[in-house]
Order: sequence, then structure tokens, then C-alpha cells
Amino acid sequence: MIRFWGGIPGWGGYSVGEAESPAVLPVVTVLVGTIAEQVQTLIAKGASLVEPHDCMHALMTDPEGNRFMVALDPDHEA
Repeated sequence: MIRFWGGIPGWGGYSVGEAESPAVLPVVTVLVGTIAEQVQTLIAKGASLVEPHDCMHALMTDPEGNRFMVALDPDHEA
């Protein structure tokens, strides 16, 4: 998963939180732009959308099949 995130452009536009246990998904917090923009960027880099996103969340997998959640920063204005 770290190898995947190292290749994503726009560092500073999101924050990746580590999961503290296997039962907790890592969360990518979108700090700049929208969920839709971040989802499109991640798909272009090999990620897959698992559950359709709304304006606040999206469930995705990296190319190795690791699941993660993309969430909009609640204090963010797109």
C-alpha cells in the first residue's frame, strides 16, 4: 500500500491515516478538491472503486486489493 501512495501526485491535497488494526480501514482524507476528483486520480493510478461515492465518502481498493476509505475533511470547502 505504501508503494501505491508514493506514486500518487498532489501530496498536500490529501492525508493518509494508518489503520491501527486489520479491522479498521485506512482513511484518505481529502484536503483539497472533491471526493470525485480524488477518486478519479486514484482510479487513474490503479485503484478501484468498491462502493459508489457520495459527496463525503468512497470505499476503494489499491492495486494489491487493500481496502481504504476516502473521506472529505469535514472542515473542507471544495
